[in-house]
Amino acid sequence: SNGESWPVHAAVARALRCKLHAWDVYCGPYIRHKRGRLWLSSEDGYTGTACLWPGGQPPAYREPLTAEFWNVDDIGAALEACREVLRRARKGAP
Repeated sequence: SNGESWPVHAAVARALRCKLHAWDVYCGPYIRHKRGRLWLSSEDGYTGTACLWPGGQPPAYREPLTAEFWNVDDIGAALEACREVLRRARKGAP
């Protein structure tokens, strides 16, 4: 993706120096990081969740690390939530 469809995802991927990949129509895009697949989502369109699947494994095999943020359009908040799950993964969080 060129980021036009997912501007927050694209901005976070650029800030983390990672690539944005389309996943599928159900889960949306993900950011490929050396620590795993990083996914941004929202249940209500207002608040968001950064979700990291360590090692790129789907959640059926390993629980994801998550962090919440309050405004899905706030690139800075989304980036900080992503950095939080990446820090936890680096520290070996279960």
